[in-house]
Amino acid sequence: MASLPASRDASSGLRSCTLALLTALTFGSGAHAAAPDPFLRSGPVAQPPTLSGPATPGSAAPAPAPVTTAAPVLAGPPVQAFGVPRFSSTGGNTRVVFDLPAGLRYSLTPTFSGLRLDVNAQPGVRVQAQHVPAPGAAVSDYSLTLGSDGSSQLLLQTPFPLGSTQGWTASETTIATGGRVLILNFGAALGGGAEPSVRGTVLAVAPPAMPGSPSATAGAPVPTADQLPPGDTASALGSNALPTPTPALPGSSDSSRLTSGTVPGTPAGPATLGAPRIGKNPGLTRVVLELPPAATFRVTPLPLGLRIDLSGVSAGQLTSAPNLTPEVRGWSVAPNLTGASLTLLTSSPITLRSGWRDVLLPPADGSQLARLAIDVSPALADTSPLGPLALAPLRSARPAMLAFSGTPNRPRVVLDPGHGGSDPGAIGQIVEKEVTLDVARRVRADLAQAGIDVIMTRDSDTALAADKTTDLGMRAALGTTTGAQMFVSIHVNSTEAASALRGYGIETWWNNNHPNSQALAQSIQQDAVASTAAYSRGLKNVHTLAVLRLSRIPAALVEIGYTSHPIDGQNLKDSNYLDRVAFGVASGIRDALQAGIGTTWR
Repeated sequence: MASLPASRDASSGLRSCTLALLTALTFGSGAHAAAPDPFLRSGPVAQPPTLSGPATPGSAAPAPAPVTTAAPVLAGPPVQAFGVPRFSSTGGNTRVVFDLPAGLRYSLTPTFSGLRLDVNAQPGVRVQAQHVPAPGAAVSDYSLTLGSDGSSQLLLQTPFPLGSTQGWTASETTIATGGRVLILNFGAALGGGAEPSVRGTVLAVAPPAMPGSPSATAGAPVPTADQLPPGDTASALGSNALPTPTPALPGSSDSSRLTSGTVPGTPAGPATLGAPRIGKNPGLTRVVLELPPAATFRVTPLPLGLRIDLSGVSAGQLTSAPNLTPEVRGWSVAPNLTGASLTLLTSSPITLRSGWRDVLLPPADGSQLARLAIDVSPALADTSPLGPLALAPLRSARPAMLAFSGTPNRPRVVLDPGHGGSDPGAIGQIVEKEVTLDVARRVRADLAQAGIDVIMTRDSDTALAADKTTDLGMRAALGTTTGAQMFVSIHVNSTEAASALRGYGIETWWNNNHPNSQALAQSIQQDAVASTAAYSRGLKNVHTLAVLRLSRIPAALVEIGYTSHPIDGQNLKDSNYLDRVAFGVASGIRDALQAGIGTTWR
């Protein structure tokens, strides 16, 4: 091929030098052009971000930079999408970086299960829905959900609760490309919250939004009445507002239930049974029979009453008026083969262990007749000593071939003694916060014998937070942050003085926070009533209780009695009763764990 003329070679070389010079003036005089970093996102050059929050005093928006066709754009087009963060973890901490396009407004809300971002984008900004499970050591889940009104909600869930400054930090910065990023750091030991560079709005701590529930709003509102256990809504009852307690039977205790006996002494001749004396007391009726020496008696509980079979006496012409008291509807006397039988008709169920108590008293001064005194009240429970009972250890559910493959993890339960600190709870014959802590400690000791670990929301007279909403949320969050299998809150019930006589017994609450919550509540209610023989008020689910609704694991709240009732309040002062109710609650928890109620959530 013929060679080009020398003049043409010189012209080509001149054009090459000129192009190189222009390139150096435009891009710099480096030895070679650097390849764009695919992880470095570019940002808008002509307009700064317009985020919510006050502008920096004295600052002014920079003038738009001129853009010409000759000026290249580094690292791709400007970012106009939001919702694709970058995650990285070091040790137990996780960093999350978001690109912030212009025209995006957001707010940050630390919650008891992570950080929530409420996002509102102007036209031209695309918010991308996304879900990333377990993206980092300190972030257990990431999700961004688009709202129908143009707003979006972003949740960064953490395995520990976040406070206003605890567990997280947030900052904004401008990167080399001119774009702005939001940098979030999460860690159980971190502190600081939002730094001054953050242009978004930072809201107060709020409970986590549950699926299907309205988004939480700013601030920490006081829970409404239907979010609190029923006893919390009653006013404190002082000693003047409480019904007068029934005097104790002399020489007896609440646990005394004589089913048979003989009056000491020598028979003095035929005796006719006199009409029983009826004593009316708040919440209780006392029936007294006068018996001659050597007379015998046998007491048999009936479904709605008591039958007292007597020997050594004859039946007289005795009748009673109907509906004598709220507890005793009436009585009747009839002859039997050895003497007479007295039948008491009651307004509430009677069992061998509940609804009544009795004692045989010696004759009063100047009388030869002993006194069989019988108290009748639906609030009378079993207050006899519990004895050396212990829960059976949990049986391992692992296959036999894995029996020696290692020690299985011990089950773990969160116990929540209601109230504490400046919040006493219900006040009546006892103070709720004192009794709930006492019972929770007894439950913990019972569960330890079955090989079950217990995490207490409090183990002293304290609260987790001064604000009621924050306190309830932090209690519920302990079930998630500690890896527990179930959450059980212990409370004492109460009602206003005008209705105090209608409130007694044990009830257990559950919410639809978890599919197994109802089964857990049923197990606790059943075993607590069986252990105490207390009146069963059954399961309750008519209100959404904050401490249950915010729990992410099977949860139940048990009301162990009424401090406002003159008889039930006495039960709550009896150490034997507290032993029994604690054993019943522990037994219900143990049975639920054995049935897999608390483990299937994982």
